[in-house]
Amino acid sequence: MKPGAFGKYAVDYEMRVDYDRLRRERVERARDQINKRGLGALITWDEANIRYLTSYYVTTPMRASEMQAAFCTRNGEPHLFGGGTPSETERRMPWLRDRVHPSLGGPRLTAEDADDFMITRIVDAIAELMAKHGVEKEPLGVDGSTLQMLFAEAFKKKGIEVVHGKPTMDEARLIKTPDEIELMRITCANSEKAFAAIVDAIRPGVRECDLVGIGIKALYEEGDDHTEDLVCCSGYNTNPYGWSFTDKPIRPGDLIYIDVDGASYQGYKSCVYRTFCCGKATSEQKDLYEECRAMLYAGMGAVRDGATDYDVVAQWPESPSYWGYQSWAEVAPYAIAHGIGLTLHDRPLISPLKKLAGYPPTTLQAGMVIALETYAGHKGGADGVRLEENILVTEDGYELLTRWPIEELMECWLPYR
Repeated sequence: MKPGAFGKYAVDYEMRVDYDRLRRERVERARDQINKRGLGALITWDEANIRYLTSYYVTTPMRASEMQAAFCTRNGEPHLFGGGTPSETERRMPWLRDRVHPSLGGPRLTAEDADDFMITRIVDAIAELMAKHGVEKEPLGVDGSTLQMLFAEAFKKKGIEVVHGKPTMDEARLIKTPDEIELMRITCANSEKAFAAIVDAIRPGVRECDLVGIGIKALYEEGDDHTEDLVCCSGYNTNPYGWSFTDKPIRPGDLIYIDVDGASYQGYKSCVYRTFCCGKATSEQKDLYEECRAMLYAGMGAVRDGATDYDVVAQWPESPSYWGYQSWAEVAPYAIAHGIGLTLHDRPLISPLKKLAGYPPTTLQAGMVIALETYAGHKGGADGVRLEENILVTEDGYELLTRWPIEELMECWLPYR
């Protein structure tokens, strides 16, 4: 697909996101990893992985209870447990026909041991499906449940070995398909409408929480299916770095940094920081902004297929003393990058802490989507600046997915000009 060439809605005159291909390729990648890791099957309660395997959207109130799950063998098609009324879900999602089952219950709400009746019910159902596909003697990956230890014990009684399933799905989702990349372009474009609405609203007296609400409203107007709370910190809340929002009113001369984070379009997330000034910025604020922007783009300049995460880290400050602190743990979020896709924080993780801990470097690959974010602010100072870009790794560098202007500190509310 040509970057940014298409609209977001289905039409008869252009091939845009191909949802049949999206679903097919995601399942193929998951099965490839299940096979590669020597598993017979995988079950997941993780909402993002349920969506990756089945396209089913787990609403936020249902995620914590773990009442919905997806199951896939190395040689079969995904099954969905807990998709509302199964017959209606299959009518709406015909690619899951005959593979949508009622919920097996919520053992997280009841289970105290591996003999809990809901644990046993789930184990029996999954063991039956594994036997049906001839993989009952092979390991089962379990992902996304707080009860993994109980499941391991219960499946062992059935003669089924349980292994940690999250790395399997992480690896499957690491490289984005063409349709996932297009959805990432769309969700990043949606963030631009949120910033436009926020910029128009910045003026003395508007509160941080007001700007959050304005941004969220714009995202839902663009068709987002979910969004986390935006980060909005202003004035004295910008230094030291934090990520929240309060009812603090904006005042003339305040810097305001905002993160359109976790804004979800068709499940795919954006994570975009920008910093603004209410009124005319001082030369010191502009210098601080450029310090942050230069740090960000230095890291981005090291990104390409075949480079490593340590090539990126090498472009950032060598010591936490750069920000006025003694340990990296105190400034761990100040210069960092992370994969992004169906979850806000995917692999790879790019952090100075990882290198200090002695982990081997991770090789960047074309098709990864990465969010890089940096912070500039002097310890004890009045102001802080946070900036972030989302990029697609390419063979010779990167494609910039986030296009809200970043070249200079944007001054808002200038009635005296």
